[in-house]
Amino acid sequence: MKKKNAKLLSWATTIFAAACGIVAFCMIFVISIKTPGYLAKESFTGLQVALGCSINDHTIFNASAGLILAYLFPLVGACASVIGKGNKIVTLISGALLVTGGALALSTLSLLNPTVYFFTLSDPTLAAGPIASGVLALVGGVTLFGSVFLKD
Repeated sequence: MKKKNAKLLSWATTIFAAACGIVAFCMIFVISIKTPGYLAKESFTGLQVALGCSINDHTIFNASAGLILAYLFPLVGACASVIGKGNKIVTLISGALLVTGGALALSTLSLLNPTVYFFTLSDPTLAAGPIASGVLALVGGVTLFGSVFLKD
């Protein structure tokens, strides 16, 4: 492959991975957890689940560091991949951040920090937000790992 084409492909994979990471971060505003109709509110966004949520002075979710990192790692990985383009170590670290964020997003139910009151009322299920975030972050991370092997 010509050097010009290889460099263009390397940049394209980096931009694609960064876009996947940014969209994965934006999934924090999408519905993350659904509950049966026991509560006044039946769905919660990723922001509410990660930073905590209360309804009528009853705390439903406490803040969860794992869920905060699940959405921040893809954003940091996306920014680092564009800033550190050309450095293979930075690209590998960015890919690892994206993959780790994707794995954390897909394990949202196990990272929940609900109160005892919440567990007695309902059984939460995973919604579209963390699934899309996890898949996009994993795809972006694998793309970055692949771009390390392209010659600039």
